Amino acid sequence: MSRLLACTNPQELLTLLQDTATAVTGSPAAAVYVRQDDGRLRLATSTGYPERFLTRQLSTAADVPVVEAVRTGRPAWRAETGHRDPRDAPGSGGPTGVAALPLMVDERALGALSVRLRRPGPPTAAEERTLALLASVAAQRLDHLLTRGHRGLPVGVPGLDLAVRMIESRTRAARLELAMSSAGVGAFDWDFGSGRIFWDEHLCRMFGVEPADFDERIEVFYRAIHPDDRGLVEQAVRESKKTGHYAAAYRIVRPDGEMRWIEARGRVLTDPAGRPQGMVGIAQDSTRERRREERRNARREFVLKVTSAFSTALSTQDVVDTMTGTVLPGLEARALAVHFEEDGDMVLAGAEGYPPEIHEQMSRRRTAGEDRLVRAVLESRGPMFFENREQFEGAFPEVVGRTSAGHHAWALFPLRTAEGTIGTCMIAYAEPRAFTDDDLMIYTAVAGILAQSLARARLFDQRRSQMTDLQRVMLPRHLPELPGVEVAVRYLPGAEELDVGGDWYDVLALPGGRVALMIGDVQGHSAQAAAVMGQLRTALLAYADDGHGPGELMGCGNRMLCGLDTDLFATCCIAELDPATGELRLARAGHPYPMVLEADGSVRELAVPGGMPLACEFDEANVYPETTDTLPPGATLLFYTDGLVESRVQDYTAAVAELARSLETWAAEENGGADDRPGLDALADRIAAPAVARAAQDDIAVLLVRRTAAPQP
Repeated sequence: MSRLLACTNPQELLTLLQDTATAVTGSPAAAVYVRQDDGRLRLATSTGYPERFLTRQLSTAADVPVVEAVRTGRPAWRAETGHRDPRDAPGSGGPTGVAALPLMVDERALGALSVRLRRPGPPTAAEERTLALLASVAAQRLDHLLTRGHRGLPVGVPGLDLAVRMIESRTRAARLELAMSSAGVGAFDWDFGSGRIFWDEHLCRMFGVEPADFDERIEVFYRAIHPDDRGLVEQAVRESKKTGHYAAAYRIVRPDGEMRWIEARGRVLTDPAGRPQGMVGIAQDSTRERRREERRNARREFVLKVTSAFSTALSTQDVVDTMTGTVLPGLEARALAVHFEEDGDMVLAGAEGYPPEIHEQMSRRRTAGEDRLVRAVLESRGPMFFENREQFEGAFPEVVGRTSAGHHAWALFPLRTAEGTIGTCMIAYAEPRAFTDDDLMIYTAVAGILAQSLARARLFDQRRSQMTDLQRVMLPRHLPELPGVEVAVRYLPGAEELDVGGDWYDVLALPGGRVALMIGDVQGHSAQAAAVMGQLRTALLAYADDGHGPGELMGCGNRMLCGLDTDLFATCCIAELDPATGELRLARAGHPYPMVLEADGSVRELAVPGGMPLACEFDEANVYPETTDTLPPGATLLFYTDGLVESRVQDYTAAVAELARSLETWAAEENGGADDRPGLDALADRIAAPAVARAAQDDIAVLLVRRTAAPQP
């Protein structure tokens, strides 16, 4: 085995294999065949066979042991009684036998070793183990030599093309598991009957055992296996006795307590009846590869997690929250500060983990030229690492007093997009830290993701601010002073939408002291929805000035909206209130029912019959039914759009019931309070608060009207 492993030439290796096989078994003849492109076997070398009996090429259909061994991947044996097969085992008269063993690499045969026996019986268990081990070692060594580019092949064997391609197509992990000549690979020979197992010197040291102290008991092997993996190895051994092949990856705990990963492969040896007798194989310490793969997987998972988290971050605050909630814990860091460039100044986008006085300093706007640290980060090509406070303050003495005393290592990097550098990020650690190549890759990835996300978020913030301003401009800027009623309104843009929505409200003084109340919601969130809302709102105000009642107004709005070149529809609720009498006339088009908070604190929903939403259908009458009710003095009428009660976590009906309970609770608190009890504005805030807390997805409009008293003539 030592000579095989030391061989540096394929031709010499195969010749040495046949010579060693004849020497250890006392065989008179042996040959080695290698597999060609077309699957046929070609003679590579032979000894002890007369030339006239040699067949230099064997087809895959040949009924001889050497072909059977290659085809099945298992040892083959055949007795000869009187008749000699000149292709495989020629010799002098008398009964003989032929044993063939495949040269296996990664479950494929590169060829086979054929040995002629002096007796007709099968090889003994010891002979078969020895031959199998020699064939395995030779196969792995041939694999290694071919992989390394050696081409000293036998004359007449054109390139071992198939073997080379099989080797080159295998994974790196398989090569590490099977290459006997690589560092950290050991061999074993296990006899099932006696329970004795032979480990070579490499394997002994792999398990932390001195070769001179190893007593060859199988219990030593099982005792070294990590308790969580023992069942896995036992199962692999049981399966190997059925399949003939053993493969397992498991952890061991060495005597010094160190845990290592082992990957092993083996072949089960059987007696002539097919009963398992033992196993030969190899094992490799794959701890380094495992840890490298774990780090690679952890790095990949972290980057994917960060990418996923940033994909849902729309605003600048969302980006900072993602850095705080995902990136900081993932990097095991203590603090961060993100600045972006705005009109030549560095502006703090967000910070976490700093005491108030440091946070206040970082919040001050300053130009990049005023701060050498900021300028250095902006001009750097990638992340800058400082493993301790001495390094950091030595490079930038001006930061003394501007950093938290609890920070002792830093990673600083510029934020760049295709348009240029847009800012900086500083991440601080609580303890000194040695930064690795993995850290460099992770920070480079985070810098790229953060920069793109921050740039997108800033554009979102700017456009959202513009769109929200546009939406507010389209709503009433001032509410009229109305005798006998108190009015409060709220409008909240949706948290997840960029474009303006179609929610609106209106309060209009009518002749005779009456009041028109309107609220509506045009489908969608877009500039088109806002434009349709503006047209509908303007039309309804104009029709209301003409003296139309709620039902007629709704019909006019439906007719106007149906005439527009749009596919959008709108829900709406219109009411006309006479503060002097409390008379209330209402019409509804697919809108949520209004609610009444009575003066005694009870709440009722006005079940106003209505028609389809505006622009859903058209008829000549265009009249929506009106409902008449009475609003007593002190009672409050609530109109709202569906964004107030719609959420992803609560049923619509349950949300409406919760809104009613909130009104009742507020009324109880107000009635039990002092003379400075809160007014209608406080109720509007109370109603909108749950939607604000859950970051409502849809826009919200709220209109509250309280009848205070009958107006004096």
